[in-house]
Amino acid sequence: MSNLEKPKATYEQATAIDNARLGESFKVIAYAGTGKTTTLQLISDAMPQRRGMYLAFNKAIANEAQQKFHRHVDCRTFHSLAFRSVPRGITDKLRLPRLSPSFMAKDYRLEPMTLRRMMGGRYEKYVLMPSRLASLVANAVSYFCSTSSQYPAPRHIQAPSWLHPDDIEQLQKQLYPAVERRWLESIDQNHQAGIGHDIYLKLWALSEPNIPADYVLFDEAQDADPLMLGILLRQRSTQVIYVGDAHQQIYAWRGAVNAMQQLPLPESRLTTSFRFGEQIADVANYLLSGLNETVPLLGNPNLNSKVVNKPHTKQRDAILCRTNARAMELLLAGLVHGDKVSLQADHNKLNRFVDAASLLKQGKRVTDVPELAWFNSWHDVHEYCETNDGSDIKPLVKLVDDHGTDPLKRALAKITPIDQADYVISTAHKAKGLEWDRVHLEDDYQFKINGLEHKISDEELRLLYVACTRAKVSLNIHHIYDLVQQLKLQAPQSLRKSAAV
Repeated sequence: MSNLEKPKATYEQATAIDNARLGESFKVIAYAGTGKTTTLQLISDAMPQRRGMYLAFNKAIANEAQQKFHRHVDCRTFHSLAFRSVPRGITDKLRLPRLSPSFMAKDYRLEPMTLRRMMGGRYEKYVLMPSRLASLVANAVSYFCSTSSQYPAPRHIQAPSWLHPDDIEQLQKQLYPAVERRWLESIDQNHQAGIGHDIYLKLWALSEPNIPADYVLFDEAQDADPLMLGILLRQRSTQVIYVGDAHQQIYAWRGAVNAMQQLPLPESRLTTSFRFGEQIADVANYLLSGLNETVPLLGNPNLNSKVVNKPHTKQRDAILCRTNARAMELLLAGLVHGDKVSLQADHNKLNRFVDAASLLKQGKRVTDVPELAWFNSWHDVHEYCETNDGSDIKPLVKLVDDHGTDPLKRALAKITPIDQADYVISTAHKAKGLEWDRVHLEDDYQFKINGLEHKISDEELRLLYVACTRAKVSLNIHHIYDLVQQLKLQAPQSLRKSAAV
């Protein structure tokens, strides 16, 4: 885009630019579709002589951004900064074969542990096999790498809540020496076992690095983990501009901490969406009111978006589900109808789950699929599904029981590429950052409605907010219509601009 084509800054964008020129760190709270990337470009254009660093979570976004910023802005990921700075002997270990759980169990001489787990309301004895213990060791090192801790500790060993509390403590105490050993081997250039990218990133963070820039633009800051945040907060002489939307933080389970809410910094806001009109903005605002937000998201007055409440029609470009299991069910149904369906879900994760289920059904053990690695048989998995903790995998287990592993594998192999598909099926998580003209919401979001009362978690409200704000032209809210009506009645006046819905 040439300078002549650059859009003129809105009032809100101009405020963010003025803040940037002051040279102090601040945050830009940017609602869905409000021109976040354009605003960052305008900020960097306003400071042409200063060296900028745009930091993104993945390489594809960083590469795309590089085309949009002027030459004094370097667009990178945290990992690429770290890769340049740690010793070659460490990054060379990325090419070495990784330790398998069974190899690590033998090498570390891990012995089976008998623990108590909660099943059906009572504790029963349960044997943790050495390869499972080795997986816990590897996962503990990964978890430590995402924290701001200086050294691994027993607390980094994460055991499921359904183990007896005393046994969790015993497990952490007993496995800690192995965790410490695995970490020290990971950062030893002479040790011949492969590492993941999290190891060199952590090593770089521990060196208290200085980012080579006058200012940093940190995109999607709400998804930062404590490690990334710690690196940025230690930049004494560098201005850091945190950009994101606290309400789009849907990765808390990955260790993300909500920087947009936690950082005590001056803030500016982007509240007018360029993506959709007022009716879709209204739905988003009712969801935001459930999250105690008081500043409304404004729809674009020049766009005529509509909100629809009717059973699924053929008029759709994307169907957004909550779970991989429901996405899979819709894929199977679409293939039966002869539709060309694309799936924006975690194909690899689904494939691995189906393969692991197949192994368990044959009486074999599983180590590389965390959800199923705790179980000795498919019967065990069924028992677990009836507990509170097991509700997450229950739909996937039912899918395997209803259809069998082979038909599921065949369906996953028949996915149409996105550009040739009749429509896309996606989970709300995978839809983040994307947009479609016509969006339908599925019926597997988790909330309860009882008369004039409703019960929904903040996490679920955030997920629905992300899902609803993917739509540009029409949004079908048939399956959450009653929830939206209740939220509307309880929304403060500042978030109830029209009676469109």
